[in-house]
Amino acid sequence: MLNKKLLFMVAIIVIGMGCSSLANIVETDRSRNFPAEISVGDIVHVATGEKITFSQLADSFDGVRIVYVGEIHSNMESHDVQVQVLKEFYTRYGDNIAVGMEMFKRSHQDVLDKWTRGEISEEDLLSSTDWWHEWGFDYSLYKDILDFTRDNKIPVIALNITREFQKKIHEKGIEGLSKEERESLPEIDTTDFYHRRYLERVFKGHADMSDAFERFYLVQCVWEDIMADSISRYLSSPEGKDKKMLIFIGGGHIIYHFGVPKRVYRRNHLPYRTIHTYELRDLKPEDEHPLFAKDIPLQPADYVRVIQLPKKEKKVMLGVIIQNVRDEKEEKKDKVVIQSVMEDSPAGKAELQAGDIILSMDGENISKVYEVIHHVRKKKVGDTCLLEILRESTKIFINVTFFEINGHGKE
Repeated sequence: MLNKKLLFMVAIIVIGMGCSSLANIVETDRSRNFPAEISVGDIVHVATGEKITFSQLADSFDGVRIVYVGEIHSNMESHDVQVQVLKEFYTRYGDNIAVGMEMFKRSHQDVLDKWTRGEISEEDLLSSTDWWHEWGFDYSLYKDILDFTRDNKIPVIALNITREFQKKIHEKGIEGLSKEERESLPEIDTTDFYHRRYLERVFKGHADMSDAFERFYLVQCVWEDIMADSISRYLSSPEGKDKKMLIFIGGGHIIYHFGVPKRVYRRNHLPYRTIHTYELRDLKPEDEHPLFAKDIPLQPADYVRVIQLPKKEKKVMLGVIIQNVRDEKEEKKDKVVIQSVMEDSPAGKAELQAGDIILSMDGENISKVYEVIHHVRKKKVGDTCLLEILRESTKIFINVTFFEINGHGKE
């Protein structure tokens, strides 16, 4: 009898050791399944580790309603992948598609509808959606996408909430919102274990863990459930009921399928694919692979498209703080007024002054802050810009030469 009990206990111990070893093997093999050698332009089917062609990737679109392309916001090659997928979508499915974009806020949907119909200019689009405040990344990164949607009258669906609303949730929590604001929110899920673990890893790279994480995590969940709600609502609407939808969104919102894809699937159970753009980098043997977190036992995406890690470019700035001021006397026209000038900056060296009104840059009329930002972002080290300035009722022209400066500031 004793021997049988000992044998049983030994068996339990062996099984337990086997389970522990198996867990370690699974954790290790998950990244080993990914090709050891990859190059820029490769497309990898993550579940099998097989490299495939773009045509083979595109064939997988036929069986799904939604395709997510996770972008790296500041990488132009990431957006080139989106354009390639968009054109393929249009070739295959024609008018039966729509594009959802994280970059736009739901309150600006009417502006996007006018853009699709060709009723407004690019300048109107940027101004009416408050692009530079609400999104902030260089519009030239997205220009090809939006030009293609307008030229082919493809609906663009705004997915996001405003920065102001995000800030209010961060400061007050959902319980601190007004009744109307709370009722505008969909059901918010904050219970996904691995989603939370992923965002804890992200947050640790920016700040110490504290109450601030809970606020950060709540905003992320609200953000993603709002976008999921926007996607689901469109696909169930009369306009989108039978359409395929292409989603352009930050890679962090789709990696490991949690974030937006899981939240959309929970709402409508529609089949989907995720494409993650991955910047190729040199990894040491001891480094954790960026796509395979050791404590998150999930596949990062259905497909990974390998892109180039861009070289850091020298960015220039004008070196001023500017503000839009409305001239009530002159037909309520907006003016861009310089509030302050950084001393050792291109603006400082050119002797621009606080109180100067910027009338034009390189012959282009200026009336909005975003127009100054847009113009400066096209400049490189060594470039010049001719500014027309109104100073104490006198128009003068000042030539500014751009150079790299240390530190951070505003255009």
